Amino acid sequence: MDKRVKGEWGYISYQRKRVLLITLVLYVCAIGVYLFGYYSLKTPRNLFTIIAVLGILPASKSMVNLIMFARFKSLSSDIYKSYSEHARDMCIIYEMPFTTYERTYFAEAALCKNKTVICSCPGKAANSKDTNVNMKQNMKKLTEHLTGVINNEGYKDIIVKVYDNREDFIKRADELSGLKGTEPKDDRAVLDSLLSVVL
Repeated sequence: MDKRVKGEWGYISYQRKRVLLITLVLYVCAIGVYLFGYYSLKTPRNLFTIIAVLGILPASKSMVNLIMFARFKSLSSDIYKSYSEHARDMCIIYEMPFTTYERTYFAEAALCKNKTVICSCPGKAANSKDTNVNMKQNMKKLTEHLTGVINNEGYKDIIVKVYDNREDFIKRADELSGLKGTEPKDDRAVLDSLLSVVL
């Protein structure tokens, strides 16, 4: 299981496996402590039971993370190659679950150049029953959320555009790639501010 960090292709698959393993270990440890206390002292009323109950808390928290990651899938290799080829030398990040107060969005890719951030978020928002009628409103809310995150990190005058289909995102990426602009390290810093709020 190769390690993946936020923003890398394969991050979701890696996190699903990692969190599953952590969750299993935590539950097994909690149950093991309880059983050890029960069989060694012949009663459930002991210190080991308290420790086991407390051990369930981090296990349950890990289970919540597992459920969140189980809702998403990593990009297929074809989609990833398509994005990376059109990104060329621009800074790009992948597989970003963004959680807002209202819903969770899964952005497949985001790149930054010339104080412009573009984001690909095709399909409906997770846990949303919305149809295409409300999809534009969802994209507007996500755009506002991402703009707020970037502004809170101190980056001003950044334009954020969220696309609900891959073709438009790729077309805009091609347009940006031909422009001279900001330093790659500055673009990366803007994208890192987005990664700070990714699940």
